[in-house]
Amino acid sequence: MRNKNADSGALSDTAADNLQKVANMSVDFYRNLFNTLLENNSSFSNTLTQVSRNALDPMKSMFNSGDCCPPKQTCPPHCIATIERQAMAGETIIVPVRIRNSCNAAKTYRIGVRELLDMDNKAAPDQPVINKATVTLQPNGNERVLMKLDLANFQNGTYTAEIVVREKEINQNICFTLIVRDHQPLVAEPREENQYKLKWQSWKSHYYCEPPQKRNR
Repeated sequence: MRNKNADSGALSDTAADNLQKVANMSVDFYRNLFNTLLENNSSFSNTLTQVSRNALDPMKSMFNSGDCCPPKQTCPPHCIATIERQAMAGETIIVPVRIRNSCNAAKTYRIGVRELLDMDNKAAPDQPVINKATVTLQPNGNERVLMKLDLANFQNGTYTAEIVVREKEINQNICFTLIVRDHQPLVAEPREENQYKLKWQSWKSHYYCEPPQKRNR
């Protein structure tokens, strides 16, 4: 009876050892399989990333080619250009603006100007006038537009307005700032009139101020 119990215990121990070995082998197998999958997945991800980069680089260069037509990743600024002008009350000023078409197709732009306002958002005594309502430009073409403003009734101060360039739906603004103030005058000092009576006598003499007196015969 004892031998049977001993044999049963030995068999149980052997079976437990075998199960433990199988379990360890399974754990090692799945660990190696998992690591292999991770390595393959990492390699596949790197390959996919490189392929995607190679495929997108031409598109990226196309969108960064400087053409104004494709959308950009950042919002365009409120003012595509700025102009600051100083003048004196009573003057009439003309502000030139050159519109350039940097796109790859012909464009027609409408030109306008918003109300000129002072620092208190009050309308200026007179408003600027644009000499052209539209311009049609070929690729890389440009055309000059003139804005005229009469400052006869202006007071000293700062005034702002916007020249609006519009193709279809989007206003693109040229911000204009006018500073009205007195100019620093030039100081002129008249000379003695005798200084204008200079005459050259000869190559070896000097100027003299008084002309020679005529002798009475």
